[in-house]
Amino acid sequence: MSTITYKQLRHFPGDRGLPYFGHFFPFLANASKFYQDRRKKFGDVFIFRTPFGWTVTLCGPTATKFFLVENNKFTSSKEAWDNALSELFPNGLMLMDGDRHRYHRSIMQEAFKKSPMQGYLDIMPAIITKELDKLNGINQVELFPFFKNLTLQLAGRVFFGLELKEDLVQINRSITNIVEASGALPFNLPFSKFRKGIKGRKALVRYFRSVLPERRRNPGKDLMSKFCLATSEEGAQFTDEEIIDHLIFVLMAAHDTTAITLTLMSYFLAKHPQWQDQLRAEALTLNREKTDIQLNDLRQLEKISLVMKETLRLHPPLILVPRKLEKAMEFEGYRFPANTFINLLFQLTHIDERTWTNPNRFDPERFNKQRNEHQKCPYAYAPFGAGKHHCIGFAFAEMQIKLVLTEFLTRFKISVPNDYECELRDVPLKQPKDNLPVFLESIHKNPRSEKNALQIHR
Repeated sequence: MSTITYKQLRHFPGDRGLPYFGHFFPFLANASKFYQDRRKKFGDVFIFRTPFGWTVTLCGPTATKFFLVENNKFTSSKEAWDNALSELFPNGLMLMDGDRHRYHRSIMQEAFKKSPMQGYLDIMPAIITKELDKLNGINQVELFPFFKNLTLQLAGRVFFGLELKEDLVQINRSITNIVEASGALPFNLPFSKFRKGIKGRKALVRYFRSVLPERRRNPGKDLMSKFCLATSEEGAQFTDEEIIDHLIFVLMAAHDTTAITLTLMSYFLAKHPQWQDQLRAEALTLNREKTDIQLNDLRQLEKISLVMKETLRLHPPLILVPRKLEKAMEFEGYRFPANTFINLLFQLTHIDERTWTNPNRFDPERFNKQRNEHQKCPYAYAPFGAGKHHCIGFAFAEMQIKLVLTEFLTRFKISVPNDYECELRDVPLKQPKDNLPVFLESIHKNPRSEKNALQIHR
């Protein structure tokens, strides 16, 4: 809970909002519109109030660089996230600072190096094929729950080395409840979203405790095994409790954010069929004669990379990153007292007309080598964060997205009605309010032979 008072921040633009709740309700109702309206009224820096206290919100790449990179040793991620996440994700990397964060991150990084990543890549294609087979003969599907189920199946094998099967429904419900709780008031009351999230975490802890001993005895290529085997430069290893805490956090981050990105990429491809055709053609070049896929094969898929980056620019799954200042600072002529909570608002930085050409337009070519709009202003594009807390799993997410989308597009054409616009919810993570219903058309004349498909997905 913030101890900073309005009197200490009254030199910042903004208003006080409702008694006690401040601006909490309009923020929950439509966070993007709320922030756009306030930026239009007050500028790039303004105050914001919730039941947790006062926060200063900042837009723009200069603020991202100043607070997350240049002065990151004086900003706390743990203190900023504690109110909302400490009971849901204790010991998650987001809730660590300083030496403790460096120690845990150094161990976790071992699980995302080239060799382990190739191991995950070897596991995933057969699961993707099996799940996409379920769409054969279906003319319409809600993509968000489908991709959530698919990414959870992938997580079960890649993270735990297990086929979830009968555990799938309970694990999916637990993750959903934890994510919902992270955007609710943190009051552990009966029937509240927060109480459901706490129960969801306990269910996941019980599950992981039941499978962890076997993974320690017989490690495989999965992420849990890598956590069991990983050591820091000093030779330290994770305890069982630390592994469980990290797995719950990584599972939520990789499962939900990847499903959201896949869903919104599909939405843009349905709205822009010319891009869908280009990505399909590129997908069909993915080393069809090989018996396995290599990481470098996926890196060659430039068109898919462009669409993914543009989707994450327009709709970063997490629209802002909070921090707490551990010392007084000055920025852009404003004095920030020590202990001030700040929000770095990536959502508006990503559509800032001072950086981006026609910023609200879907235009993947802005990321190509000729235009490189995202490199003209450092930190104008930061969907995975910046500085020492930059997302550790961003390469894994990209790998998973490319694997799923290439197989999906070689099987189906997707479309939506011409007048359809996908309405999104912003908090706690972006997602379509209607689960994104799309029409599917099977591609019968697939240039890939059945033999090659079997070779790829052995």
